Amino acid sequence: MRVHRGIVATVAVVAASMAVTVPAEAAAPLFQLPFPCGQTWRGDSDGSSAHESWEIDFNRGSGADDLGDPVVAAAAGTVRTAAHQGSANGYGNLVKIEHAGGYFTYYAHLNTMAVREGQSVARGATIGSVGDTSKPGNDISPHLHYEVRLGSGYPDNIQPAYFDGVRFGYPDQALTSRNCGGGVAGTAFIYGTTSDGRLTYTTVNAATGDRTHGAVVSGASLGFAPKAMATVNFNTILVTSPAGQLYRVDVITNNTSLTFAAPVPLGGGWTHDLLAYDGRGSLYGIADGAMRRYTVSGAKPGAGDITSDGLIDTGFTLKTLTATGQDWLLGTTSGGELLSYRIRGAGDWTRYELRSSTWQVFGHLLSAGGGVYFGHNAEGGLLRYADANPYDGSGADLRGPDTVDAQGWTQVLLSAQPGTVA
Repeated sequence: MRVHRGIVATVAVVAASMAVTVPAEAAAPLFQLPFPCGQTWRGDSDGSSAHESWEIDFNRGSGADDLGDPVVAAAAGTVRTAAHQGSANGYGNLVKIEHAGGYFTYYAHLNTMAVREGQSVARGATIGSVGDTSKPGNDISPHLHYEVRLGSGYPDNIQPAYFDGVRFGYPDQALTSRNCGGGVAGTAFIYGTTSDGRLTYTTVNAATGDRTHGAVVSGASLGFAPKAMATVNFNTILVTSPAGQLYRVDVITNNTSLTFAAPVPLGGGWTHDLLAYDGRGSLYGIADGAMRRYTVSGAKPGAGDITSDGLIDTGFTLKTLTATGQDWLLGTTSGGELLSYRIRGAGDWTRYELRSSTWQVFGHLLSAGGGVYFGHNAEGGLLRYADANPYDGSGADLRGPDTVDAQGWTQVLLSAQPGTVA
């Protein structure tokens, strides 16, 4: 299990010839380096034969050391693309964000993508991680390929990159990120169940911690008290019964009233104590300390749309479990530890201790993305925490708690829709 990092020496002073101010007529956003605050990365524009114009490839150590490092939005905007590009080009996993003034930023070769198309993101929000994805047959080392585009007509629409108002020192330069304090944006959509099997629905502003809707409680019961639950999307929930049956619950309304269709049985053998869905097609379950991963196909999965990827490993003696991004999990132990996990496959995962104590007070742990975590305690309180970088394996940048509600959350299970906060 690898713990990185390699650090490039900070360039404290930029030569005057390189300090080119943004022209007044350029109505571009104030772009920042697409990496977390304080990190230093070296950009290179002429090291790839695939470059046509002002593109930049970023690394801060060796390529292998950079694999999985977080990538953040250079400016606020709306995600227009978040998908693998197949054979169409060499970008691999690509996130494209539209910004004010008609500008677009491209983030290519990502290992993971933490956003979805149509999602609004704040500057500094985590959008993915550094990777080595490309088109089939293209073997590349891990790095971030970054572009700024304006207008049409490739490659003439690729613009010189500016960071913090200063033009990048082409062809190569090391820079320290001033992408600081961008904050989070979005709403946490939280479903729950009561002791008599009814559903609840609540929304919380992730940036402020204010409860903005609910709780709305269903009049009808599921017919059983679920043992575990995971939210797939805004109107689809997976729950297990005490008998080990997995059900899909389709929500019909959740505004002033909460109604749902009859639960759809998806199969037996689901004896998991904990479930978590990462919003990118992977469902995780833990039973007696054994973690398994399942692939979920479709927004309304049927019995044949949830297939096992097999055993990840044993020894996951967790009290709570939630997903913080694609194949990233967060959990607590009865001893009070707060643990983050990066899952790669069977027997291939990394465990990070973010806190060594005090988190045993939470019976449920929730995350809708963006490094915002909610803990639900036995007194019925919901507390909010903010992790500036949920993928750095460190709790040094974890802040909180802030109180959403001191009491009133009487649900016996809680689950947040993934990927609604960035």
